Amino acid sequence: MASLIDQLKKVKLKAPSEPMRDFSTPKTSGFVSPEAIAAYQNSVLDVNSEKWFDILREETFPTVFCPVDFAEAQLFVNVYEKLYSNTDPLKCGQIDWRDSLAQGDLTLIEHMNNRLQKAMDIFTQDDGYAFVKTSCRSPKDAPLFQKQFRQLYIDMMKNVKLEDRSSENTKLTCLLQAAFEALKVRSADTVVDMFMRSERIYQDMLLAIENKDRFCENFVVRQFVHMDVDMEFRGFVYNNELNALSQYNYLLYSERLVSQKDHIGQMIKEYYNSVIKVKLQDQDFEKNFVIDFAVCRDSGSGTEKIWLIEINPYLETTDGALFHWFNDRSVLEGKEGFVFRITERPKPGAIVMLPPSAREILKTTVE
Repeated sequence: MASLIDQLKKVKLKAPSEPMRDFSTPKTSGFVSPEAIAAYQNSVLDVNSEKWFDILREETFPTVFCPVDFAEAQLFVNVYEKLYSNTDPLKCGQIDWRDSLAQGDLTLIEHMNNRLQKAMDIFTQDDGYAFVKTSCRSPKDAPLFQKQFRQLYIDMMKNVKLEDRSSENTKLTCLLQAAFEALKVRSADTVVDMFMRSERIYQDMLLAIENKDRFCENFVVRQFVHMDVDMEFRGFVYNNELNALSQYNYLLYSERLVSQKDHIGQMIKEYYNSVIKVKLQDQDFEKNFVIDFAVCRDSGSGTEKIWLIEINPYLETTDGALFHWFNDRSVLEGKEGFVFRITERPKPGAIVMLPPSAREILKTTVE
């Protein structure tokens, strides 16, 4: 549930038509030895949800874990490599992975679906919804392949005043919010379909099966909690200190966020120091990591609540948002005090930074 911009920027790493890079992607290029690759992969696995959930369960969303076995993880990898890895992103939604499976694989999927649905039912009863990710990340690139995504975008735009619909910032806001809403699910079949088409899930499952001695993969099933796309934040923790905080959906300008910047920055910093830091230190957790938060307002009481979304590895392959891993190293390491960055004004042309598949959605005429 972290940056929706990540999802839209990186539908397809290998396609020349999708040039944006997904900095959260597990990757091994550039490492000079097997030892360096192993160290990198272990750093990613060390902050998977299973490593911190029990410590911070009261700070994050209601969650249950549904195991993924090795054969199932291998099947996700096999399907993606066979059908989607070298396919034009604009055509991925037209390919039904079910048509390529043997009966044995279809049976495996059926058993997996049944197990996952039981876990999801905990949150989907009484008209509720679930949000499902792997132990590492969510299928945030999948909504672009869903037919419902375009309709969600249209519905978002219809709620905007007619005179504001031509604004790039308005279109981007609606696009990001629609992408987030597309991850709100009730059916295990929908989840598995998204997972099969997601490059992010493929990469996570590939990393999991390549480290067989550490294999521990789950469907992380959460209660779906509504979040506004301008109220997600990424923090950088070095030596247990929260030194830097960034607006996560940083292509987006939010007048509300600008007006509340000082309040939100101070609130998240105090929350981290008084709650997150204390709990993690007591359990001897990693000292360096990247942590994502959401600020939500309770619909009943109207009070603000901070949710911990997830913890990511402190690596240059993790998206630095409005910080640069090299140029801002002194900031990230706490040598310049606490720094909070947001997008202070609209960014003309921000939409061109999206991949063609996302820009196609924005061409939709809203009546």
